[in-house]
Parts: sequence; C-alpha cells; structure tokens
Amino acid sequence: RIQTESNKVQVFFHSDNSGENIGWRLSYTSSGRSQCPVPVKPLYGQLDPVQIQYSFKDHVLVSCDPGYRLIRDGEELEHFQIECQKDGSWNSSVPLCKMVDCGTPGEVAMGDVIFESPGNSTLFGSIIQYTCRESMYQIHPKINTMYTCGEKGEWTNSERGTKTPTCLPACGEPSQSFPALMKRIVGGRSAVPGLFPWQVLFTVEDMSRVPEDRWFGSGALLSESWVLTAAHVLRSQRRGDTVVPVAPEHIRVYLGLHDVRAKQHATNRLVEQVILHPHFDPRNYNNDIALVKLSQAVPVGELVRPVCLPPPQGKDRPQSPQLNTLGLVAGWGISNPNASVATDTAALSSDLGMVSDVLQYVKLPVVAQEECKASYASRSINYNITDNMFCAGFYEGGRDTCLGDSGGAFVMEDPGSGRWVAQGLVSWGGPEECGSQRVYGVYTRVANYADWLQSQLGTGPWW
Repeated sequence: RIQTESNKVQVFFHSDNSGENIGWRLSYTSSGRSQCPVPVKPLYGQLDPVQIQYSFKDHVLVSCDPGYRLIRDGEELEHFQIECQKDGSWNSSVPLCKMVDCGTPGEVAMGDVIFESPGNSTLFGSIIQYTCRESMYQIHPKINTMYTCGEKGEWTNSERGTKTPTCLPACGEPSQSFPALMKRIVGGRSAVPGLFPWQVLFTVEDMSRVPEDRWFGSGALLSESWVLTAAHVLRSQRRGDTVVPVAPEHIRVYLGLHDVRAKQHATNRLVEQVILHPHFDPRNYNNDIALVKLSQAVPVGELVRPVCLPPPQGKDRPQSPQLNTLGLVAGWGISNPNASVATDTAALSSDLGMVSDVLQYVKLPVVAQEECKASYASRSINYNITDNMFCAGFYEGGRDTCLGDSGGAFVMEDPGSGRWVAQGLVSWGGPEECGSQRVYGVYTRVANYADWLQSQLGTGPWW
C-alpha cells in the first residue's frame, strides 16, 4: 500500500518480455476529499440522505413536511437539491420551509364563507364553512360544507374535493301553508298565491304556420333557469311520429301566475332551449318528460320557488310514488290540450277551455299499477301503461281527475323533510270523457328519470 499524499500519480510499467501477457492491475482509493459542513435541516423540513459527513460531489435533497413549501428567491418549490463543491462549500444555502397558504376561498353566488380558524386564517389546516345567504336558498349538493386548507394549497372538502358547492333556491317550500285537514276536494279548491310557487304556464304560438299553431301547457320550476314538463307539451305538432321540439322562440313562460286574467303581473320569460327525452314515444306517451331552459334566470321569491325532485328508483328504495299515497295536482283545469290561444291574452281563460281563472288544486290517491293497467286494457288493447307511468284518481271518477294541466306536477310531501316533491307529470287520460268512472289520470313517473335529469341539468345528486 502506497500513500501518495497527492491527487496525481505517475506509474511507470516495464515488461520482462516473458510472453505470458497476463497484464497488470492497480487498485487505488482516494482519501481526504474536500469536506462540506453538515447542512442544517430547515424547520418543518427534511434532508436526504442524512450523513455524518459530506464530500465533494455529494448531493442532498431538501424537502418540506406536508403542508409546507420550500421558498427560494420568493418562488415556491416542491423540493430543492444542493451539491458539495470541491472547495468544501455547498453550491447553495438551504431554503426555508413556509406553511402553505390556500388564499381567499372561492366565491359562491348567494353564499357566504365563515372562517372557523382564528384571525380568518387561510394557512394549512385552517377550516372554513360555506353557508347560503338567504333562508330560501340551500347548499347543493347536500354535503358537509366544511373545507380545510390542504397540503397542496387548495381548499378541500371530504366529499366534494376541491369543487365548491352552490346555493340553489330551497325546493318544495310553499310560501303559504296548506290547510291542516285536506280531505277529498270535490271539483277542486282555489289556491292562494304562493301555495304552488313552482307552477308554470306555457303558451306556444307558432304564427309562421298555416293554419297557425297555438296551444298551451304547464310545468314545474326546478331552479332559477330550468323548468320540468311533459314532452308532449312542447313537441312540434306537425311532424307525424317524429319527435322534434317546438322552436324556443315560439314559447312564452309565465311564473308566479295565479289569476290568468292578470298575466301582466306574472314573471314571464323567453326560452333558450327545449330538451325532449330522447326516447319519448308519441304513440303511447312513454318517456313523456322534458326540460326547458329559460333565457334568463328568474328571481326567487314568495310567488316563484322551485319544486324538489325525487331520488332515483333503486333496490333499496320502494317504488315511488307508493300505492294509496296522496298527491296534489294544481292547474287552471284546461280541458282541451289543443285549444287555441285567444288573440286577446287577457281573455285567455275562456278560449283555452279553462275551468277557472284562478289556480285550482285537488288531492288524488295513487292507484295500484295492476288496477291502472286493467282499467285501460278493458277499454282498448292500444293503451299501454308502462313502468314509467302511474295512475292517480278515484274509481268513481269525477272532475277532480281532470283538473291538472298537461305537463304540470303531481306533488307529494316528503315525510322526512316536509318538502314537496314532483313525483309525477300530468301526461294523458282515457278515451272517455274526463271524470268518467274508472278513468284515471296517467302521470309520468319522475323518479325513473333522476339520472337523466341530473345529466341534463349538470348538477350533483340531490338525493
């Protein structure tokens, strides 16, 4: 073993010409390399690798604990590497670790942010909560509204991730209370303003056609911009069996309407888009459901409020609505689904064949599906009651069954929340005069379309 005391060695090799040609080998080790001082670990940080000593060309990776970021020259870094140089110094100082700051939380329309941490802190681990500003708005989707400042610098919710909630008008809450005892309402009862704040009236006037196309229908407000109705109400009448929606420019929407003689006091809107269910069958009215997007959002108030939607049908849920449960249907009792609209809209009621100028409502029981099918099968083989439909009404008949306007909602009170839910849409009725014995009203079963509605509305689950 030879110690050279230098980083340079000159080796002279002299062959003995033996011809064995076995070559030669030299093993060497270096010692006394330039040593760098042991770096100091930053507060809330880590060094890798950790060694007793560091020599020339050794590298050290600097990182921070979760919830902290390296700061160097004002720039945030995930990690940083330093190198021991030949002169025994590090090529850079060790940067500091600074606590992550999530910054100002995202704003929610009609909502407020409550800071749960002292000093309205937005640093790592801080907690905020979203609330809706007014009582008639509610957080959607229904989640725990606590958000925590996470280690990546984002406000995070345990259920929704980084997506902020929205404040939507509270659904199914009339501004007026229903009478405590509501037995059968023979012929209908007049509704006070605000009792059915989701009730919508459509008027369709296509003046470009000869003869002119004019008709009407009802719907139910779902949000500030969307209305639920039956597909047959807004399907173009002049295209045979094809399913084409009415052009939006031919539709007018009236909300908060109580007396049709005072339409000037109602909120009215134009239509931006009509979405008929893609599998609506005009021959038997299967999948009779549609959505209407308003051209401009409507302000929510005492007379204009949305109705709730039911959860989807599932194995763990009973079929909705259930047999013999009671629901309410409101309308002006429009008797002819293809009646023409009067030129003088102030006289709308008489020319549309309405029973009443003032909004009426009735209470109807849900009929057993077997009875529903048998009732119509006994009249004609052409009637087909599908699982997307249900019947409501009285065996003995009566005008009660006729009151609901096409597309209007069959609403039921949810026993848990006390909110009113649109379980059905007025779809069609039997061949005989409305009100005849065993002629039930047929309604679209809205719960069967929860997933389709969610996909079209672009909202999170409401169930």
